[in-house]
Amino acid sequence: MPLMAQILSEFQTEIETIKNLAKQGQVNSQFDLALAYEHGEGLEKDQKQAIYWYCKAAINGHSDAQVNLAWMILNARGTDKNEALAVRWFKVAAKSGDQYAQQMLSRLDSQLTSKKTICTRLPTPYWQTKKCSENCQKIVKIVNTIAPLYNIEPRLILAIIQQESNFNIKALSPKGAIGLMQLMPSTAKRFAISDAWDAQQNITGGIRYVAWLLKRHQGNVKLVLASYNAGEQTVKRYNGIPPYKETQNYVKRIIQVYGRTQHSYNKT
Repeated sequence: MPLMAQILSEFQTEIETIKNLAKQGQVNSQFDLALAYEHGEGLEKDQKQAIYWYCKAAINGHSDAQVNLAWMILNARGTDKNEALAVRWFKVAAKSGDQYAQQMLSRLDSQLTSKKTICTRLPTPYWQTKKCSENCQKIVKIVNTIAPLYNIEPRLILAIIQQESNFNIKALSPKGAIGLMQLMPSTAKRFAISDAWDAQQNITGGIRYVAWLLKRHQGNVKLVLASYNAGEQTVKRYNGIPPYKETQNYVKRIIQVYGRTQHSYNKT
């Protein structure tokens, strides 16, 4: 392989690793991914994605992410200009001792206030609390390993598991849905799962199904969840989320935990 092609290949592998770690909640990787999106390094330049990942890292206390986020807001990069909101994030970074943030505050009107927010702090999910047992932690580890292989954020899968079975490996519904992700036998067979009672196989089957639904609905998480709960044909028949209270509440609860209504998907 020519040297340049080898370098590009290694760089692309590194970017994919950063993506996967960022989706698992690794703060430094979230910052690195935001940088890559902001400057178009190894990825197509996307300022909105940069804002999204800076927010993730900033909320988790990464001072450089807080500064970069404030700078983007101040200069209308990927969002509307809002000096007061920029000041708010510069103040957060300044409290951590960031000198650049302190310098910026000396140049800006530090008295400005804004009720607008650009980063939403998501509720702490069940699996990140002390209530998550040893078995629960093992399930989280499995999801964190498998989900990135299908380019899916682990938080989405974990939110589905929380809603479907509350991390009960032995869960069985009256309709015959099995295990953590409540796979119907027909769905397990469809996605090449031989033992739906096995935790790893069950999660793999559920992830494969979610990946398929993401492609079908072009990343629309609400439609993916509605299809997972009520069935693909039901969503197709109603051309959207069906008017079933159970399905509507199901979608709402998972979105509250996951925090997004759009997800990337494999187009091929």
